[in-house]
Amino acid sequence: MTTKTLINWLSDAEYNVRRSYIDLIHTAYENAAIVPADPIPDHVKRGQFEISGIVKTGDDERERGNRRAAPLRIDGSRGSWDEIEELWLTGELTDDEFEDHFVDDIIVADIGEGTDGWEFPGASYSVELR
Repeated sequence: MTTKTLINWLSDAEYNVRRSYIDLIHTAYENAAIVPADPIPDHVKRGQFEISGIVKTGDDERERGNRRAAPLRIDGSRGSWDEIEELWLTGELTDDEFEDHFVDDIIVADIGEGTDGWEFPGASYSVELR
């Protein structure tokens, strides 16, 4: 049943829904268990990532993934996906959390801290999984 169907069913007078049915439906929806997301697939955790856009470490800031510079290549298998996967499975993984953990737990594990850490200060960038 879609949300639209349920709303129409509960609010439209022509359906003549008994009060006990309405209570039953509300109780079922209130007590519904949240089903966690599937685990992150192994091919993603073992993947090779290519990051294009402005990449900064220390004083070195440059655009990667263009004619002049190769993309930043990251081996995902060298990092720890535990924190990302835990947040993912509980439905608490935000874009900011993912970016922070991807930098700290995946990029740094593969290529090191750099002089002052890794940053992605550009307005946009792309990440390709190979």
